[in-house]
Amino acid sequence: MTEPLTKNQQNLRGRSIDDMSIEQLRDWIDACTKMENWVGAKKARRDWRLGREAASAELVRRGDSR
Repeated sequence: MTEPLTKNQQNLRGRSIDDMSIEQLRDWIDACTKMENWVGAKKARRDWRLGREAASAELVRRGDSR
């Protein structure tokens, strides 16, 4: 089964959230949510959740809390 990410979301993998634009951060948050629900391993779910939280915190830091 292939992962549920779009091409744009796949291209964000491995990038630093500091280097992402606001739109990319929103896309990454969506990707993290999708992957957290898709993966089976507990550690993988935790890693995706932490990634989403870090991206959300970065949005707040930049003053975009939508």
